[in-house]
Amino acid sequence: MNRRQAFVHRSAFALALLTAGGPAFVVAPRAQADSPTTQWTSGTATSNSWSVAGNWDNGVPDSTTNAYTTSNGANILLGANAQAKTLFVDGPIGGESTLTSGTLTLADQLWINVATGTAEGTAVPLRLYDGGSAPVTVTANTATVGADPGNQGAIILDSRAGGSVSLNVTNTLNIGYDGSGSYVYSYPFIGTTSGSASITANTIQVSGISTAGQTDYNSIGTYNSNHSVTATNLVLGVGGRQGGADNYGGTWNIVNTSLADLATSGSNYLTITDSGTFTNSGAFTVGVRGSNNTVHVGYSDESTTTTNGTLLLTGSNDLVIGSGSTANNNQVVVNVASTVSANGNIIVGVDGTNGTFELRNGSTVTSGGVRLGVNAESNGNQFGVYGGSNFTTNGTVRVGDKGTENTFQIVDGGTATLTSVGRNFYVGYDKSATSNAAFVSGTGSTLSVKATGADVVVSANVSGTTGDSSLNVLAVLDGGVVDANRVLVGSGGQIWGDNGTITGETLVGAGGTIAPGFSDIGLPLGSLSFLGNVDLSQNGGGTLAIELGESGASDFIDVSGTFSIANATLDVTAGVPDTGLAYVIAHYGTLVGTFASITGLPSPSWYVDYSYMGLNQIAIVSDSVAVPEIDPASFGSGLAMLLGSLGLLERRRRRQ
Repeated sequence: MNRRQAFVHRSAFALALLTAGGPAFVVAPRAQADSPTTQWTSGTATSNSWSVAGNWDNGVPDSTTNAYTTSNGANILLGANAQAKTLFVDGPIGGESTLTSGTLTLADQLWINVATGTAEGTAVPLRLYDGGSAPVTVTANTATVGADPGNQGAIILDSRAGGSVSLNVTNTLNIGYDGSGSYVYSYPFIGTTSGSASITANTIQVSGISTAGQTDYNSIGTYNSNHSVTATNLVLGVGGRQGGADNYGGTWNIVNTSLADLATSGSNYLTITDSGTFTNSGAFTVGVRGSNNTVHVGYSDESTTTTNGTLLLTGSNDLVIGSGSTANNNQVVVNVASTVSANGNIIVGVDGTNGTFELRNGSTVTSGGVRLGVNAESNGNQFGVYGGSNFTTNGTVRVGDKGTENTFQIVDGGTATLTSVGRNFYVGYDKSATSNAAFVSGTGSTLSVKATGADVVVSANVSGTTGDSSLNVLAVLDGGVVDANRVLVGSGGQIWGDNGTITGETLVGAGGTIAPGFSDIGLPLGSLSFLGNVDLSQNGGGTLAIELGESGASDFIDVSGTFSIANATLDVTAGVPDTGLAYVIAHYGTLVGTFASITGLPSPSWYVDYSYMGLNQIAIVSDSVAVPEIDPASFGSGLAMLLGSLGLLERRRRRQ
């Protein structure tokens, strides 16, 4: 074969896979040899016209003719109606061919598949160029750049101020089907005034398959505000790896988006930044079956400006992170005051594990709900609201739907608000859901569940056939606030924390526990404030778990309203308590009942005083140091104030 015939004829086959929009078939690209051919002979001299027969070795191509450039490249002025069956771009290696001023229609393919032997970023490019007044449009049935291992290709849409360049692909735009380092992108970059540049396709497929030993690094990108991408399906990594999409300032409109459709695919990415907008009307899946994929909404690193982005999911589909059982360690990071809006749920872990959704640095996210760890094997997933960011949902939140060790975190001034009537915030939903947690930590960090009929529910145990879930935790720390109508704690549920506040009514039933402190992270003692009623007597009675430390220090709760403890258990963990000091474990507004069961007292000489020093406080004391009850009202106001101060001193001592 001569060079112009030495393309690789790929066998046609189909890969059945689950894409973001449902089952689809991706067919291997195939270059056609069974047509007349003609080769460009006029090199890169300027203003050589497609329509001049003398510029070709076998006449001007038409819709039945395969057209070729040479390894020396080409500079072609298209004119109004240039056409061919397939255009094969064959060089130059390390350089480029250019199409200017006009339209080109390809009945079959645009094909760039050159064995360059060069590194990432030096693929043989085809440049579509408008300097400002001569639009360029290329339309093809399919387009393939980098079909084979070791081969590359690239298309650059170069539209200067006032210009217009477009690439339209009726079916599939393949970028790195099995090759590495192929790309399609728009130019000039942000910071330079640009004309319009648009890429449209039915399916855009990046890193299709991966031959053993190959590294992919294929990508599509827009890099200015007048640049756009429109597609029905955007597939970043079918079976290949490290496929990417960059939206720097552009406008993308996609129906279905997926990353890592097969388990062999991973480390793919989508970046939306520099005020770019990405609108997705169908399914959006980060890690269909593959792992370590990332979506950045808003992005900054050492080489780029800190900028924001917008992701809009306008349909009813969920945003899914980690769909299949092999889809692990996938993430969406919303950063730099960026925005995400999803009508459906944000799901982190259907069957996948260790997925992450994060809001950082003043970002805003809204959704129709949240589910973490949907199925029993989906564990270790996280949803985080950090650094002044704001999350709002009008649907149910399930932290640990059926899975275990899933976490919802509100940290360092983040806020999360549930707004829908009758929708709950669950920590541990199914009976199989264990060791899930919601953390609200730091001054300004707030979980708000205030809509009518909406509650925070820890260990719901609403489905499943056996047992109850265990160790599902609501932890409120370091100035964090849970502002709720009610906090309901079922069997296996616990409330932990230190210097945290819970408003509304707190109801704890059998198997549920309030356990101030947080020994798992090195805070063995802690305090919780309840700005409302606390009822430990629900459904047979819950438990107050208290740890006693040294020098009169202990866990402590402050209940501003009614503290109901009939039927409840006091569970004491004591090291070597100081018999010379009382351990004040609770303040209350009004007390109803006494503990039905008390376990763990240091010895028979210790007991519970429900009105220690005649005040509204509960203390654990020893017979040897029992303090007589004193009614402060029987003394002058100065002494009453002193006794009140003593109570405060006890509390401060406990918290040191």
